[in-house]
Amino acid sequence: MNSYLGLIKQQGVVNRKKNRITLLCIAVAVCLVTTIFGMADMEIRTQIATTIKSGGNYHVMLKGISVDAAKLIGSRVDVGVSGWIGSSAAKGYTLHGKPLSVIGIEPEMAGAMGLDPAEGHFPQKRGEVMLDRQAMEQFSFALDTRISVNMSEGSSQEYTVVGVYRDFGSLKKADGHGLVVAYGENPTLEGKNEDSRQYLVQFKKRTDMQSAIKQIKQQLMLDDQQVVENTRLLGLIGQSRESYLLQLYTAAGILSVLVLAAGVLMIASSFNMSVLERTQFFGLLRCLGASKAQVRRFVLLEGIRFSLRGIPLGIVVGTVIVWSASAYLRAVNPGFFQEMPLFGISWISWMGGSLTGFITVIAASLAPSRKAARISPLSAVTGNLDTQSLAQSARAAQTKHVRVEVAMGLRHAFASPKNIMLLTGSFAVSIVLFLGFSILVQLMSHALIPLKPGTPDVSLVSPAGKASLSSALMERIKVVPDVSKIYGRKNMSEISTRSAAGEASINLISYEEQQFYWARKQLIKGSVREVEEVKNSVLVVESAELAWKIGDTIHLKFPSGEHEVRVAGILSSSAFRRVPGVFVLIGSESTFTALAGAQDYGAIDVQLDRAGGDDTVTALRDLVVGIQPAVQVSDQRQSNSEVQAMFSSFAIFTYGFLVIIALITVFNIVNSMNTSVTGRIYHYGVMRAVGMTVKQLRRMVAAEAAAYAFSGCLAGCSIGIPLHYYLYTIVITERWGFDWEVPLDMLGIILGLTLVTAMVSVIGPVKRIGRLEIVQMVNK
Repeated sequence: MNSYLGLIKQQGVVNRKKNRITLLCIAVAVCLVTTIFGMADMEIRTQIATTIKSGGNYHVMLKGISVDAAKLIGSRVDVGVSGWIGSSAAKGYTLHGKPLSVIGIEPEMAGAMGLDPAEGHFPQKRGEVMLDRQAMEQFSFALDTRISVNMSEGSSQEYTVVGVYRDFGSLKKADGHGLVVAYGENPTLEGKNEDSRQYLVQFKKRTDMQSAIKQIKQQLMLDDQQVVENTRLLGLIGQSRESYLLQLYTAAGILSVLVLAAGVLMIASSFNMSVLERTQFFGLLRCLGASKAQVRRFVLLEGIRFSLRGIPLGIVVGTVIVWSASAYLRAVNPGFFQEMPLFGISWISWMGGSLTGFITVIAASLAPSRKAARISPLSAVTGNLDTQSLAQSARAAQTKHVRVEVAMGLRHAFASPKNIMLLTGSFAVSIVLFLGFSILVQLMSHALIPLKPGTPDVSLVSPAGKASLSSALMERIKVVPDVSKIYGRKNMSEISTRSAAGEASINLISYEEQQFYWARKQLIKGSVREVEEVKNSVLVVESAELAWKIGDTIHLKFPSGEHEVRVAGILSSSAFRRVPGVFVLIGSESTFTALAGAQDYGAIDVQLDRAGGDDTVTALRDLVVGIQPAVQVSDQRQSNSEVQAMFSSFAIFTYGFLVIIALITVFNIVNSMNTSVTGRIYHYGVMRAVGMTVKQLRRMVAAEAAAYAFSGCLAGCSIGIPLHYYLYTIVITERWGFDWEVPLDMLGIILGLTLVTAMVSVIGPVKRIGRLEIVQMVNK
């Protein structure tokens, strides 16, 4: 050993077990930061991919500009890709009887809008078109096939299919198709008036897009109606100035600070105690001639050594967790998440974890190194040294109302202001972090609507204003292979009503057994069974506009006369989109027939089993179209998959954060209490020497832990609840108008976890102390 700094390695060998706790704390803190930042990065990548797939990869859309203005914009150095897109000015185009959307687009923007050819090539001249894959399969078209498009005025024109592009969920759901032409080559189809065309702009990376948009508006004197930003995409890449997104940025910034604070406090607490426990060693170094500067350098280099070992471990574990989440998403929905990197590297998370670990360890070692340098050599040699000396007080512990050991435990907890602040902070930061991230649960429930159990894979919808789907058709659909469930709805709309709650317009809808089963999950009051069994009993959806109550009578005005129904149940929500001013009444099929007369179904919903695919949908389409060609066959599988994928990714992102924070809370509390108990071992040895039993020692330590836990919970709630209110206000209230409520469920989870963990965490250390001889404890 050529230098006193060689003792760092020897100290690591001698104190290997103690150092493991410090290394573990560093690794866990780095893992926390790496995992959360990595999952956030992957979630943003997923949402960006989703947004581009559904809405296109452009940043701003310009309306009503001239060709010269478009050329001027396209020549800007900060513009990557730009081009014209036009939609058909006329309506009513059809292809083999199905609605046809026509889009004219320039080749430069086709890829950005998801309209690049998967087969064949992009249309290059007049008469050439691209079709969606579903149309090619449904009508058995091939490349170079001549197709006939029925125009709105009744005529028809022929075109050649030269390319195929991917399916869109919106087209499948509408039972329609999309035709793409080269912009400017088919003016009859695409329309070329000012209202039907837009100029799309995609900026280059690292461009200040808001400044660029502002310059374009000023240069061309455009108003806000002519400049439409792709707000969602700009928000995801951090380029939006929309007020709500700015509020989300603020919330994300606060949560990031909380994550970093948790990591810093965890590392600082453990490393600080590790150094303080060895102040006697540093005093002995002083006796051997080490200067204060050398002691400080020793501690700093030891911290760097810890960092070089703990940081890589934390980054590796955090990255594996992120990869596991990505793999799960790909397994749940491989079609939608196929572009998500299975082994993607998030440099943001690596940098965040590394900086958190390294800077925190260095910062945490400054104060202990200064204290170690100030240790008196005489005190170190004589052993008259205690890492957590009790503050001197003229008053003894109060034992009038509590046991002596309990009073001493409380006295120990509050004797040192620095100690109580450190441990209370360790408890509080976990509570604040958990409450802060719990806001994402409310955001998920409002921003993303999960698929309900009754969501169909395929819907058969009668032509507008006609109920033409018979029970016989349902029976024929039931025998189609891979059909899991089938249920129909009869519907009569815009019925005038009056009741004690007021007058309104309602839609009367029938349910059958399966739909009533699903409705029970949304029931707030009343009975679903009564509606199934008793005629003229209905379910209503809760509404502040019409405060219907159980037992209310509603008068319905039909062309045949007036009928009465009774409210038997109130639902929190329904599967139907609410039209302003129109309410929904749900009854059984027998009730519907008694009120509105016998009629066929307006819609039949079909759910497929796992084996159901395109062949099953084709069989359904052929069956229905062969009987009733005008019926719309709405294939909702792709749109359902997109919704479920977005919800699944955000759910993993949200609940993954909460689980990680809960685990960090447990680890942080266990480590803090273990360190606190170990640091007071000299005091416990003295108390054992004067007659304290192990049972009394256990009570004393439990009282001390309870003091830390209650103080931490109080501090955590004092900061966490106002923070939750602030985040809820800017994230939820400002957007959807819901008033804040105390998050009792989240409070119960984190407070219960904190208190239970605090009590359990002292069991192990006390047992170890109980097995030590008194002489060993005093000489520790």
